Amino acid sequence: MMKVSFLGEFLSNAAQVGSVVPSSRFLTRKMFPPTIPWHKLERIAELGPGTGVFTRYLQTRRSGSSELVLFEQNETFRTELMRQYPMIPILDDALRLGEAVEESGRPFDLIVSGLPFANFPDQLQERLFRTIHDALSNNGTFIAFQYTLLLRKSFQAHFPSMETGYTWMNVPPAWVFKCKKRLS
Repeated sequence: MMKVSFLGEFLSNAAQVGSVVPSSRFLTRKMFPPTIPWHKLERIAELGPGTGVFTRYLQTRRSGSSELVLFEQNETFRTELMRQYPMIPILDDALRLGEAVEESGRPFDLIVSGLPFANFPDQLQERLFRTIHDALSNNGTFIAFQYTLLLRKSFQAHFPSMETGYTWMNVPPAWVFKCKKRLS
């Protein structure tokens, strides 16, 4: 998908899309450090994959036996992702994470998010954080990026172990939150 259509989706629904361009390769590197034990991850969820920048990376790194599930609310992006990844389940709402856990009987080992939490009302933010926390395995990791540090306390309220990183090499520059369900 071209950046022009990404811009078009941003202009028609900025609260849902969150940026005018897809994430950079520098942000991808910051989101996925070399220390991630890909061979141990059985289930991976990506929330708000947009045009699939992180999806492409996840596809090349995850083990062949792992399961990847995408959650994309934007219909244009979802349709394009279905075309690119016909074998990957794509659900229409990140709040359906619990449903995906219930259906499989297995939580997620890694949840990656491109959701623009700062654009959401407080009540929706809270529901999303609770849903993500509950869908993670006990040793699971939640990695998200945001364009502000204002939500740091919200992340910390739901995840006792958290590291932050930053990259200037993205439009706009982004903060990365790496959260664990339990203290390491």
